Amino acid sequence: MMNYFKSFSPWKLSPSKLDMETAEKRILSNIKTPYEQKFVKVGDYEINTIKVGDKGEPLVLIHGFGAGIGLWCCNLDFLAKHYTVYAIDLLGFGRSSRPDPELIKTIDDAEKLWSDSIYDWSKELGLEKFNLVGHSLGGYVAATYAMRHPETLKHTLLLDCWGISVKPIDYEQNMTFTRKMITKMLSVDVSLSIVRKMGPKLVTKFRRDLLTKFQHIHPMEMTDNTENIVSNYIYHSNSIEPATGEHLFRTVSLPFGWAADPLLPRIPSIDPSVDISFIYGEQSWIDSRPGYQLQKEMPNIKHVHLLKNAGHHVYADNIPDFHDYIIKSIPPINRVIEESN
Repeated sequence: MMNYFKSFSPWKLSPSKLDMETAEKRILSNIKTPYEQKFVKVGDYEINTIKVGDKGEPLVLIHGFGAGIGLWCCNLDFLAKHYTVYAIDLLGFGRSSRPDPELIKTIDDAEKLWSDSIYDWSKELGLEKFNLVGHSLGGYVAATYAMRHPETLKHTLLLDCWGISVKPIDYEQNMTFTRKMITKMLSVDVSLSIVRKMGPKLVTKFRRDLLTKFQHIHPMEMTDNTENIVSNYIYHSNSIEPATGEHLFRTVSLPFGWAADPLLPRIPSIDPSVDISFIYGEQSWIDSRPGYQLQKEMPNIKHVHLLKNAGHHVYADNIPDFHDYIIKSIPPINRVIEESN
């Protein structure tokens, strides 16, 4: 495998991109394992990539909507003890390139853009086979990637995966007016545009629920005007324009957060050579029942874990048990060797 990280040269940064670079370094400042960072060229675009550890099989991490590499800061040290870990910013998010939204018009356009870019990225790094882990929207991307490029994968691990369930026909009719209004206000159409207008201090105020999950590594004074390392990262991750990530998500979704082309009827088309596992948060708004349903139908679904004391952000809500489930789902080579001895 080529060492793609030796020849890093910084890209030319605008002020907003410089702020994003600084925010990323700050949120990753807790990591004790040395890591390498690189912009990997894929066609006309670049994928922001960090590599942590070299202890075993490649494990590729894909973040969720509105997030980026930095939100794996609770997990990278542990995972680097067992795997060679790569975390990437999806095209349209974080520090990766933001293609012209006008080029993405259909669901297939969006899924192909993400899948092809990950495939080309893996080839640039010389990864022949790897394990792919995706959270929320990243889980959706990981699943659609597995449909298109199964020959490159060993195991796909979907973390509280968005986009599996089929929208009920009477869903909107059964919603109260208040719930409709709240859901609309929290929808992708306005959520990240609000983040861009709010600034990091107001992100701290309105997303304390998320920020407290990282309190043990990035402490936060609970005052209205405090700027937190995590809120600063979230703000700058979503302040760069064009807002391609939002456009891509709108393209693959329906109002009220449902997938326009749900994964439930599509996941069975994944080649049976690819092992699949799910981790759900017991208290998440994501429905775990489809994972159990698919497990009954597909022999290559190896595990469905329900993580106690966890909501949607399973990687940060219950970190010790989450790490245990990663190990159970994708046993590291070094652990397999130890157990066989």
